[in-house]
Amino acid sequence: MKKYILIFIIGFFISSCEPDDICLTSIPDTPKLIIGFYDMSSGLKKEVENLKIQGFDNEEPYQFSTTDSISIPLKNLEKTTSYSFTKNFNENIASSGNDDHILINYQYNHIYISRACGYISNYDVNQIVVENDNINWIISSEIINPGVKDEKAIHVKIFH
Repeated sequence: MKKYILIFIIGFFISSCEPDDICLTSIPDTPKLIIGFYDMSSGLKKEVENLKIQGFDNEEPYQFSTTDSISIPLKNLEKTTSYSFTKNFNENIASSGNDDHILINYQYNHIYISRACGYISNYDVNQIVVENDNINWIISSEIINPGVKDEKAIHVKIFH
């Protein structure tokens, strides 16, 4: 008899779960902005040596590596996100590297997924502004795909 009561209780709990109560891993998260780095003269992808990326008002760097492309998050409740991109950064030397400040201007759209998953945000990039400091390593930028709805392709090219 106890066996049947236990089966009934387990069955009751399983049947009371709705599909909306579980967020599957197959549900996409808010996509990040994909930036590719390109050689200004040839137009081919080109790595940035010892690139440190840090958001303004953040203590910790977001990324530190040598790479030819990156994915960075955008703020969900604001229409701009600012980053510092430092080329040739050396963590052992306090003022090393060439630091360029980038401002990303965009519109956001929150999309309701489910009760368990909540919302995700998609973005439409309007403008990339590189602050001129007379020693910029970033020469120019180009928005290739303004709609940030997934992380399958490059959204912005940065030429250096």
